[in-house]
Amino acid sequence: MLESSDSSVYRSAHGLTITIRTLPGDGRRAYMCLAGEIDRDSSAILSRTVDWLTRVAPVSVLVDLAALTFACSALPNFLASVRHAVPGDAEVVLWRPRPEIEWVLRATDMAAIATIRGEPTGAGDVR
Repeated sequence: MLESSDSSVYRSAHGLTITIRTLPGDGRRAYMCLAGEIDRDSSAILSRTVDWLTRVAPVSVLVDLAALTFACSALPNFLASVRHAVPGDAEVVLWRPRPEIEWVLRATDMAAIATIRGEPTGAGDVR
């Protein structure tokens, strides 16, 4: 894990890189980018990410999936953990999934716990 001065945390293991940070403002909005492949071997890095979200307790989480190239059941399991880690009224947005990743999200009914969006969310500049 590498933390930077702009509240960004970078984690990488087993073909998955996760970048998470709080967005400008009150610090209660989180941005997370998943890049690479997510599978069972990613469980430790995913668990540490959920721990970070629990500590931050954001009111919204934007999960950028554009760079995620492979996902198995580990993705919906992780997203369920994210949903449980943040306050009950927090918004969780799954943003820009590739078609094959969106199929996994829809097949596992992730729309029941998060909003799936392919377009900009209006959440401000997250880069």
